[in-house]
Amino acid sequence: MKRVAELLCVCCLVLCGAGASAQSPVPVEQEPAHRLVLQNALIRVFDVWLPPGADSLWHVHRHDGISVRLADATVEDQPADGQAETLRLRRGAVAFGATPTARTHRVRNVGETPFHNIYIELLAGHDVAGDRAAAADRRVEFENDRVRALRRILAPGESTAMHTHESGGVAVLVTPGRLEISSPEGAARTRDLSAGAVQWIDAGTIHSLKNVGDAPIEIVDIEPR
Repeated sequence: MKRVAELLCVCCLVLCGAGASAQSPVPVEQEPAHRLVLQNALIRVFDVWLPPGADSLWHVHRHDGISVRLADATVEDQPADGQAETLRLRRGAVAFGATPTARTHRVRNVGETPFHNIYIELLAGHDVAGDRAAAADRRVEFENDRVRALRRILAPGESTAMHTHESGGVAVLVTPGRLEISSPEGAARTRDLSAGAVQWIDAGTIHSLKNVGDAPIEIVDIEPR
């Protein structure tokens, strides 16, 4: 009888310990791997970084979102209400996630390279009548009624024509580079940009871009709708 009582006591301690260590899900903006880098009425942009072997906290997504992958990585996505899925991610890929109801999950980096991702949360829709035409030198990567993603690649020395952004959106640098940005008035500024740099571009912005570095520059524009 004494042995049975001891076993019951041990089981109770194990269960209590498991309950005490269970982590309550946090909103995505409170998850430490998600660093908020840009926000306005339409979007929130998070720079997500998870080193090999690390886990995110359990966290909650309440809005649709779209991701731009900045590095090859292998992660395990564990939803709170389902089986874990191993995902092999590729640099430059774009992925959309609909969230009709709140989604709770955590991510584990099971690969040998850091998981680096720009995640754009779509907070609200806006009127896009007449703004669906893409610039001729940008390729549409993804499009639905919530968002559009367009890719531009500039070789060293290559430049765009002066052009107008009919839609507001977030420019995401997939690769680092040195970019010269010119206005219609002729003013130009040069910026050294790192992979993962983001910039909100207002609708109606007019400019041209030139790659003044020595490697191709890849940019993905995310336009919320």
